[in-house]
Amino acid sequence: MLTEYQTKVLKYIVDNNEEYIVDSARNNGINKPDASVGVAKFLSADSGNFAKMSTSQKHHYDNAIKPLIIDVPCDGMINEDGSCIGNGSIDEDSLLGAYIGQDMRCQHCVSTKDAWFANNP
Repeated sequence: MLTEYQTKVLKYIVDNNEEYIVDSARNNGINKPDASVGVAKFLSADSGNFAKMSTSQKHHYDNAIKPLIIDVPCDGMINEDGSCIGNGSIDEDSLLGAYIGQDMRCQHCVSTKDAWFANNP
């Protein structure tokens, strides 16, 4: 079952950035990325559809969709090693904003960078 936030994020991706699903599918060895987009549309239409997925649909979810909505890695700080100063993932509450702003950093990295620039004009 998808959470309310995961469903909102998935709907945003389906409506605005389908190419993320296609890229994720290709990067994870799925030969038919359009099918992954179809599964994403099916899931974003109703979170209850998660329980109705076939084995093939679950494969697309696990390999192309889930990496975009669960434990999404933070791009980290812009520093020597570019590592994340948080837990390495964008928290669920911030994920939609990260996609909208096309800034895939966790709240810790965003706030630290913002504070640094505020104190070092």
